[in-house]
Amino acid sequence: MSIRRPIILVLGTALALFLGLHYGRDLYPQLEAALHPAPAEPKPLDGKNSITNLTVRQTRPGVWTADFDYFYTGQPAWAGMRIDLGGASGSSDGIVGTENLQTSLPRPERGTHHVSHEINYPHAQIETQRVTAKLLKEITLDHVIVSQEVTQLIDWPDIPTWIRDKQLAAATPEDSLKRAVALIDSEGESELAEAKSILEQLIAQNPRFDEGYVELARIAMKQNWSPEGLHQAEGLLGSALQIRPDSANAKILLGYVYAQQKRFPQAEALFADAEKSNPPNLWLWANWGDLYSMQGKTDQAMAKYREAIARPMTHDTYDRARNQAYIRLLALLEQRKDYDGMEVLYRQRVAEFGPGACYTVDYAKFKLQIRGDTQGAIDLSRGALNQNCEDSGARRVLGMANYVSWATAGGPHQEALNEARVFLPPGPIALYMLATGERSLPALKKLLASGEKIDERDSGNMTALAYALQDRDLQAARRLLTLGARPDFPVGPAGVPLALVPVMEVQVDEIRLLQHSGVDYTKLHFRGATALDYARQSGNKELLNVLAGKGEAL
Repeated sequence: MSIRRPIILVLGTALALFLGLHYGRDLYPQLEAALHPAPAEPKPLDGKNSITNLTVRQTRPGVWTADFDYFYTGQPAWAGMRIDLGGASGSSDGIVGTENLQTSLPRPERGTHHVSHEINYPHAQIETQRVTAKLLKEITLDHVIVSQEVTQLIDWPDIPTWIRDKQLAAATPEDSLKRAVALIDSEGESELAEAKSILEQLIAQNPRFDEGYVELARIAMKQNWSPEGLHQAEGLLGSALQIRPDSANAKILLGYVYAQQKRFPQAEALFADAEKSNPPNLWLWANWGDLYSMQGKTDQAMAKYREAIARPMTHDTYDRARNQAYIRLLALLEQRKDYDGMEVLYRQRVAEFGPGACYTVDYAKFKLQIRGDTQGAIDLSRGALNQNCEDSGARRVLGMANYVSWATAGGPHQEALNEARVFLPPGPIALYMLATGERSLPALKKLLASGEKIDERDSGNMTALAYALQDRDLQAARRLLTLGARPDFPVGPAGVPLALVPVMEVQVDEIRLLQHSGVDYTKLHFRGATALDYARQSGNKELLNVLAGKGEAL
């Protein structure tokens, strides 16, 4: 018998292999089960399966947690647990899929236990009225063994709000503040709204979070640049300083607010006080330079701007102040016609921020319009495009430079014109860009001589002069007017007479320029209203006076 039994097992295994290969079925599991039977199920515990003490609470914005106790006897052997959400009728009412209203839990363990588990977000902005904890027979998933239900109203947020709340919950207040600052720096309307929501929640969690008030003050000014917005910012900064009197950031921004309100001595006192702590915030010196510039103190302003760019780069939001200081200083040097000083600054800024920061484009424009270095402008513009700086205007500058090369070279120089058409197609934008400097003006004149129309309109119903006035480039507008651009052309989607647009936008300098070019505002009408009617709606006295000066009484 001892010899025959192994032989029988071998034959049985061979038979199983043959049947598996012949019928395409794997009989090994059955054979394994026969040779190694599973241990017997443990005896169920005394008592009945139950779920008790179910409560639902909001643990943080947008996050709800279910707590309950359960007793599991061990039967049925393959049980599961789940939390379900429902409306008043006990169903999802077709708002979202049923699977989105369920939260699966770990398998129950024998005995008495407590569960505290976050309820899954249903992936939609819905209202939940009931929450149910269930012990289920896992084979069917719908066979409820025992459950407990509570009434709990939950107004689930929309998906963007839920994502923001999750990010806030996972991040430290400092990380959330950095995110809000980055959103504010982007200056988009939706980004400002998101940043405001983040900061409001941070302050709700900690009313003494002083940096939150400082950033809310920035938002107040960006969303409402007016005396009202400045006043709101002043109040928020007052709260920050009440919480933390030594806050350098609050003092720097409040000094900026005072400067905009023409409260110059108070602004300078705050800047001087903030400087004592030698803060990393480069806006101190950039804003201080603006304060002096607003008072006509050019030398002092330039000294402060130079101090801002002389300090080490911070590689964070404060480097925006560094770039602002470069822009302001370059403008002042241009006023003084210190072109060598400008070139030093352009090179320094490109070296500091790197070519990927796309400041090469400004340098290329300087090369073209100030230095008259057409090839240098082309090389710098191409380098900017190689750094993916298309949105910075590199294509336009490259096109301008090629137009200039075409206009100033001997012979037709067709290749330069072909390339110019690629990067800056002929039309209102090209005509306006070529009007922005004396060096590119010959190219503009040659284009007009070749058949381009100075009042040509694009798909947005805009002319070159309209773009110049929109950008408040008075020099370009003056050049276009001299070449025959008409200020009475209807522009924009509504077809507003171009000369009326500065009235609607309360742009006094532009109105004076147009008056000097011969525009008679007493003869301009749009939809039954005169220029003076629009001026009266603005309530701006200077605007009213400049229009009345052309002969129409107030």
